[in-house]
Amino acid sequence: MVDAVDVAWTGFNDYMRPDQLPAGMLSKSINGRIGGTWQTRPGIDVVSAPLAAGALALTLPFYLYADATATGSSRVGDTITLTFSDASQFVDGSLVGISGITGLSPDPNGNRLITSVTATEITFDVTGLTGTIGGTAVAGSPYIDTDSVESVYGSCGFSDPNDDSSNYIIIASNLKGVAINLNDQTTTDITYPVNTFVSQSVDLIQYNNKVFIFRDGDVALEWDGDLSGTPAFTKVANGDYTQPTLLSSNDNTVITDGRVTVTETSHGLSVGDRVYVVDPGTTQLNDTVNVFYNVETVPDLNTFTFRATIDDATVTTCGYMKRQSVGLGFTHMPAPPWAVPFQYRLIMPFKYSMSGTSGTPTITDREVRDELIVSDILDTDTYDQVYAQFRFSPGTSDYLVGVLGFADDKIVIFNRNSIHLVTLAGATAETAGVQLLTSEVGLVARKSVQQIGDQIVFLSDNGVYGASFQDLYNLRGNSVPMSQPIQNTINRINKNYAKNAVSAYFGNRYYLAVPLDDSVVNNAILVFNFLNRQWESVDTVDDANWEVTNLIVGGDGSARSIYAVNKNGGVHQIDARTDDKDRIITVVGGAQVDKVIQGEANTRGYNLDTTDRKKWNSMELHIESSSDNTSDLTIDAEFENSDSEASYGSISSIRGSVLPVSEDTSLRVRMGNRRAYSSVIKLKTNQGRPKLRAVRVRGAISFRSQLRAE
Repeated sequence: MVDAVDVAWTGFNDYMRPDQLPAGMLSKSINGRIGGTWQTRPGIDVVSAPLAAGALALTLPFYLYADATATGSSRVGDTITLTFSDASQFVDGSLVGISGITGLSPDPNGNRLITSVTATEITFDVTGLTGTIGGTAVAGSPYIDTDSVESVYGSCGFSDPNDDSSNYIIIASNLKGVAINLNDQTTTDITYPVNTFVSQSVDLIQYNNKVFIFRDGDVALEWDGDLSGTPAFTKVANGDYTQPTLLSSNDNTVITDGRVTVTETSHGLSVGDRVYVVDPGTTQLNDTVNVFYNVETVPDLNTFTFRATIDDATVTTCGYMKRQSVGLGFTHMPAPPWAVPFQYRLIMPFKYSMSGTSGTPTITDREVRDELIVSDILDTDTYDQVYAQFRFSPGTSDYLVGVLGFADDKIVIFNRNSIHLVTLAGATAETAGVQLLTSEVGLVARKSVQQIGDQIVFLSDNGVYGASFQDLYNLRGNSVPMSQPIQNTINRINKNYAKNAVSAYFGNRYYLAVPLDDSVVNNAILVFNFLNRQWESVDTVDDANWEVTNLIVGGDGSARSIYAVNKNGGVHQIDARTDDKDRIITVVGGAQVDKVIQGEANTRGYNLDTTDRKKWNSMELHIESSSDNTSDLTIDAEFENSDSEASYGSISSIRGSVLPVSEDTSLRVRMGNRRAYSSVIKLKTNQGRPKLRAVRVRGAISFRSQLRAE
């Protein structure tokens, strides 16, 4: 008899055959956490679900019905029945638009969900109905209802720089933004401008104390970060940009005790703006190139002041100007799909041009997909159109996907099929240097990019890559993706929707939410443990409606964690619950749902280091229950050559009871002398969060003849 033993685990590998794996590696890990032992992961918990659907909103899928006039209508309690000569067009459980009903409260007209369909009748429910039904009912296609919350279209983290205890997640629905306090779960609505709605995916970021909503091809929205009163988003500066003009009116300058007072009609300057002296006149003002003064005060529209350490001067004439463009002129923020803050600037794709009247601008698609534009320092309203300076791979089908600023003035540019490095030398964009790093690897999903220590991690076509900093920040891509051990899982990612993958780094783990198999949404989270330097788990939730739109790290103290936001309005804390339940939101305005976590762990293929057939005699499992829950799991084995499977029951069937809280056990199970080349032990949890501490299998070579086997 020979024993094969594992007493600790570091990760899982589904790329190699199970019998090729070294000790300490699992061949499968679903909903697990690995730190020496393997244990079912902690549960997901709802933090907030601030959106109420109101009337049923128009969401996919929906049906376009021809209007049908009811021949009769009735009410019994909260249920309304409509009769038609033919109701065959209607689909049970679908949304219909109801009109024409009178006499009832609350108003039953609008979008309603059919609860029953026959050949001639449909029924639907309205909670709290009173009154006598009247009128002539019409049922047809559902309505686009701008008063209904349909979905969460974007989200980001936010912290008030003036309050070290405030941490929020900001979500953007079609009707409003909502700030969710992660410490006490209170919510605050942030309104949109009048007649402004969000109807597609948007990107949100915090830059300094502001939160921006970027709407691809439309004017971006900004909020000043103040939650007092009635917080509201406003549109960023838009329309034609007023280019800097020379301010040189006669006798416009007086200098007294270092304060320079300038009188210029409608100067258009604000506190903090930079002004350059182009003509010092008889003063000692510095007119050297790139030397500027900051506006200190703006007493009125026709006066501004700044400070200068120079002699006094009586009324005299000087020339002033804001910085001029080094390219094709300044522009306002050009309706980007997203932006990245870096070194007091905003960096964004330059897909559109902005012109026209403020409030009703003309936004024109430039039909350029590989160019960036960079804001002025600390000025999100001013962007210099440096001609072709920030174009990458022009003349090819390559296009911009993401940007990451990582050190000094260096920016990594991720195109779909290449990676570039930009060095912003000083404060002027025209002196930037551009370098191609590789044309062999590109970025699939913008939000998969994370900087973790000395690595940049991102999802490419070949899997998850890591690029390290070496030789004074010269970026060099690794030839083998770090996801190679789980390549079979990577191959399951739906390539048509992989661009929507999102990621976060927290607790020494890289979390990557991806769409697996036929899913069109992110329905699984791949977890890489940087302490073990191995992939740890594929996290799933036992609900077909579960999805992850964004992953955000936020909170303070005990609330500091990683949060998952889904399109249905739920903000969830990952690894939050100590029991074996996921508490989730899957419907806008719906109630939370509890789902049991089903953890799975498959060991490596034990072959006793020989290719001979073995007679598998027994196994021993060392299992410990968590400190909060009783535990149970089922035990199976899979044998290779000859191929077969066997079930050996569960903890409760072997011991006669589940494993009590904080108790451990050593289960000895006879394997029935199965004859096979290798064996894989398969565990599936069905109660609690048990820990697998050690596995021993025992077998003997069963065929020792020197003759050829027939």
